[in-house]
Amino acid sequence: MNKLQRNRDQHFDIFDIPYYNKLKKYLQFLGQDPHQRKAIRNIIVTVLVISTTSIFIPTSFEFYVSICNKDMGAAIECMPHLTASAISTVKILNVYFYRENFKQLFDFVTEEWKRLTLNNGIHVLEEITVQGSKFAQLYRYTILTFTAFFLLVPLIFPILDIVLPLNETRPRQQIMKVNYLVFNGDDYFCYVYLHLAWGAVIVVVSVVAVDSLYILTIHHNSGLFAVCGYQVQKVAGSEKSFTNEAIMESYMHEQFKNCVITHDRALQFYHVLNESLRISYLLQVGFIMIGISAIAVQMTVSLDTPEEALRAALFLIAKQFHLFMISLPGQILLDHCSNLSNNIYGSTWYRMPVKIQKMLHTMQMKTQKLCTLTAGGLYTMNMENFGTTFKTCMSYFTMLTSLKE
Repeated sequence: MNKLQRNRDQHFDIFDIPYYNKLKKYLQFLGQDPHQRKAIRNIIVTVLVISTTSIFIPTSFEFYVSICNKDMGAAIECMPHLTASAISTVKILNVYFYRENFKQLFDFVTEEWKRLTLNNGIHVLEEITVQGSKFAQLYRYTILTFTAFFLLVPLIFPILDIVLPLNETRPRQQIMKVNYLVFNGDDYFCYVYLHLAWGAVIVVVSVVAVDSLYILTIHHNSGLFAVCGYQVQKVAGSEKSFTNEAIMESYMHEQFKNCVITHDRALQFYHVLNESLRISYLLQVGFIMIGISAIAVQMTVSLDTPEEALRAALFLIAKQFHLFMISLPGQILLDHCSNLSNNIYGSTWYRMPVKIQKMLHTMQMKTQKLCTLTAGGLYTMNMENFGTTFKTCMSYFTMLTSLKE
């Protein structure tokens, strides 16, 4: 905030806002920093996609071989890793193909922080943005911690062979089941582990980077609706401070005009945001449902193997947490959008001049259509559907268990 205020009359961009500056390194990792040259962005995205594909291809081969051998247990074990690499690729390509939309959103954010700073309404937007920044930080730390444990599990037995050696080598289990076709991965455990670990890190960091960007931009959109509601309540409450009716009407008209501008910009931001996310969300929700169902089956059948059961449990918790975190911001946006309608209705609109009542009526009509983020227009991203999706995954879990048997 201080930096933003000091540079009020200077050119600044989204990274001058502290909460977005925390994402700078992640956006550079994705090749989505507006300051990066086009060639650099293309190279970064190509490397990321190749890294995720390098996981997807050998896992797909293992999945195909397992199906051909009618080994449903091995095939089901491959599905969570296939869906994870597919989700990561979808996220990377989504922010790449919609880079112009995200650049437009960045410009929106910068302009609104400037405008609301000048209009003394920034504290409401900042409060919501701080909440989003904390959510994104918690999400990143949680997923990265689970990933660290996930990568360490296959190293337990090799480390024990060194620290507490036995007369025979303990069995080794890779991070995931893969098939390289041209060589046996068991003969090159260390090299295969390093390759899979690299791919897994790229997958996870890409996921948390893109989702952190989604969380922060969705909270910004929510903050604009909160600012609009705050402005309505503030202006409506200032009615009694005027003794001259003409001055009061002029003041209120100007203030409500700013409120209408904020609301229109919030709606513009929402339409660009929803357009940029709807296809990505549709693919993600589908892949996550398949992944959760398959992991639940894998964990059930590997209870007699503690190492595999622990790894499956970590993966299952991470997948559920991922679905929760992409559903929660949509619920927050929905809540703030509906709260605006309540703020307008709860204000003393009936005491306002007719001209201002018409402005409020127009806003109220627009708020009747709630701003909901959807997965391809088929699925609404909110907490109610999160619960429904989890129940559906359990149904798929039952079906996959029966197939395995």
